Amino acid sequence: MKLFKKEDGATIVLVALMMSVFLGLLALVVDVGNLYLEKAKIQKVADAAALAGAGELPRNQTQAQMMATKTVELNKENPNDFSTFIQNNSTTIEVIANKEVELFFARTLGFENPVIRATASVDLMPITSGVGAVPLGVEYSSSLQFGSEVKLKVADATYGNFGALALTGPGAKNYETDLENGYGFEIKVGDVLNTETGAMAGKTYTAVTKRIQACPNQTYLDYSEDCKRLILVPVFKPILIDNAKQVKQVEVVGFATFFIKNVTSTSSNAEVIGTFIQTTYPGSISSTQKSYGTYGYKLTK
Repeated sequence: MKLFKKEDGATIVLVALMMSVFLGLLALVVDVGNLYLEKAKIQKVADAAALAGAGELPRNQTQAQMMATKTVELNKENPNDFSTFIQNNSTTIEVIANKEVELFFARTLGFENPVIRATASVDLMPITSGVGAVPLGVEYSSSLQFGSEVKLKVADATYGNFGALALTGPGAKNYETDLENGYGFEIKVGDVLNTETGAMAGKTYTAVTKRIQACPNQTYLDYSEDCKRLILVPVFKPILIDNAKQVKQVEVVGFATFFIKNVTSTSSNAEVIGTFIQTTYPGSISSTQKSYGTYGYKLTK
């Protein structure tokens, strides 16, 4: 009888020890699972913050950082745990998160609260395609610097009949619609586009004036993203046939964005003056595409 009592006592001690081990393991599992969830959460927040900031680059670093911080706040995280860095001439934004996570049970076993880290990086790359371009053009050899003014529509162009692009198709009505609203289909680098014949002076003046009147008080330094004075313009290389200076087609080699400054018109001529800006625009991107200041972006880390 005494032997059985001794065995019962040993069993109770063994069970108590096993329960302690089991509870310790359970505590670690709970805390490790929580750490995993917190890591995934702050990674998503860092990704979202970097993408939000990228939309403001390369033109406004301050606004890019503000958008990244706002995104962190909207996701109910502490902005003090997130740092934003802008690099590579404002074409890379990196968001780094360092967050201390409180342990539920493991602290009773002597573990300190760990700091988890997440990094998100977004790179801007030149676009290789875009929807909504206007039927104007700028030659690839033009000098494009932020704030420079460029003639986007010159009826008496150097190369014969080139004055505008025929996107939807030839004709004044198609040209006016595409100029006022943007071409509704994708244009890609490498596409060959036909040119319009004639000055299209009246149609140019009418369509561009409507765009200006849609946001008359905005400037290239201070504009909303939906301002119709912002236009995506194909950068072209003229195709000369039989070495004759008569350009009936052009090859798209890139895209640039301009803020329409003004338009002038006579009975036979029209000029659209645009201010060159750097911005982001939806479309395919490539790191090997030559930059004309218009970028798309994607997460790279």
